[in-house]
This record gives sequence, C-alpha cells and structure tokens, in this order.
Amino acid sequence: MSKTTTLLDLVCAQRKQIQVILALIVSMGLFLMLSVLFVGPGDQSFPILVIDIILVIGTFIFFSVTYWFCTKRAMDN
Repeated sequence: MSKTTTLLDLVCAQRKQIQVILALIVSMGLFLMLSVLFVGPGDQSFPILVIDIILVIGTFIFFSVTYWFCTKRAMDN
C-alpha cells in the first residue's frame, strides 16, 4: 500500500468533519460579504479584506474538491 493511498484513506475517513468545515467557511463568507458593505477601497482595512476573501474562497474550493473526491471514491468502492 503506497503512502498516497494511506493519506487518502485518512483524509476521506474525516468526510463528516469536512461538512462541518464547509459550513463554517460558508458562514465566514457571509460575514465577509457583510463587511464588504462597510469597507471601501480607500480604507486602511481594505487590503486585509481582500486577503481574507482570497483565503476564504481558496479554502472553500480546497475543501469542496476534497469532499467531492472522497464522496466519489466512496461510491466507487
């Protein structure tokens, strides 16, 4: 058994927790959209808002793809 297969087994065993993480990321995104209403491009906190949006979108994509892959892998077995 290769190390990659072992790693995938460990990650996919946590599929229920990935659902919780996705729910938290979505709620973080909703709070970010609320803060977009109050922060403009000229404010000092605008760069932090942009970085935060990039991080939330990146983590959402990562965990969504991971959840999809693990679900597909479980259905194939």
